[in-house]
Amino acid sequence: MSPATPTPRSRRERPAKPALTGPGIVATAVGLMRSEGLERVTMRRLAQELDTGPASLYVYFRNTAELHAAVLDELLGEVDLGVTV
Repeated sequence: MSPATPTPRSRRERPAKPALTGPGIVATAVGLMRSEGLERVTMRRLAQELDTGPASLYVYFRNTAELHAAVLDELLGEVDLGVTV
């Protein structure tokens, strides 16, 4: 008798993943950078973190350099210059 083979689950039986967005990808990349370092923020590693394929990220960013630029822009937006108007 052969061991029981698990029945494949339909995608429809799994809960839907949240839709990817540019800001959501950048936020995840910033979190990944803070926990693992900038050198670990690659399309492949980020896709793994977001439970998607790397090709999905290229819809939002042409390459890793563009992603890193978006991360830098996000971080610079957090800088408090202490300027009052």
